Amino acid sequence: MPRPIVTFLSDFGTQDWFVGVVHGVIQTVAPDAHVVDLNHTIPPGNIARGAFVIEAAAQDFPPDTIHLAVVDPGVGTRRRALAVHARGQYFVGPDNGLLEWALSSPDAVVHALVEERWFRRPVSRTFHGRDIFAPVAGHITRGVPLEAFGPPVTDPVRLPQAHPQLRGDELAGRVVFIDRFGNALTNLTSAALAGAFGADAPDERFDVRLLDRKVGALARSYGDAPVGTIVAIIGSSGRLEIAQVGGDIAERLGIGEGDPVSVRVIPLPAHS
Repeated sequence: MPRPIVTFLSDFGTQDWFVGVVHGVIQTVAPDAHVVDLNHTIPPGNIARGAFVIEAAAQDFPPDTIHLAVVDPGVGTRRRALAVHARGQYFVGPDNGLLEWALSSPDAVVHALVEERWFRRPVSRTFHGRDIFAPVAGHITRGVPLEAFGPPVTDPVRLPQAHPQLRGDELAGRVVFIDRFGNALTNLTSAALAGAFGADAPDERFDVRLLDRKVGALARSYGDAPVGTIVAIIGSSGRLEIAQVGGDIAERLGIGEGDPVSVRVIPLPAHS
């Protein structure tokens, strides 16, 4: 039987002991769990960034993976703690929008974490990642059903979503993430592009613009253009990305999350 997988995402960084002790609590509850550190460099309190990383990464894990996510500026307040089953996987974290990808699924089953017998004792006011979320994730790997942790929740906090908008012949979106290479990932997915322009629209007919600057057609790979060229490409996450070959497009153009991106398909010339 395969070892249960627990992914762990946080804004804890790696300078202190916080990530390590969360591992320790999970392993205490579930010694056979395989803990995967997904990301611990989320900017402090940046819930939207954490939610994006969960969405981008969770799809690559097998069914029944438990995703432990802690970006929790409201720790110690009246904000709820949640466990969610959705998309064939489990998600554990604060009720602040961080688990948006799970909550957006029609099959999401959501429970509050209130039954203290499953927690690490005593529960601190400032470290629910260690004292509540980590032990609950461990107990889920051992088959504890979500209803054992607390009552169902029908009104979880949702993260506002900016969906692509089709305006005439143009699909408008925005930059949602800048990765460590300076590439600008957008909310224009391959599915959104296919829905707007058809799945068979040729790459060379796309006209991509960022901040009203013409980027050009879709490239097949970063190596298709000379170093220094700005390219548009469908990246590994299935999203339209704007990149500079061999460089940092965000630094070069001063772009950031929220900046506008648009795409249209240039029609073929009419035959005479």
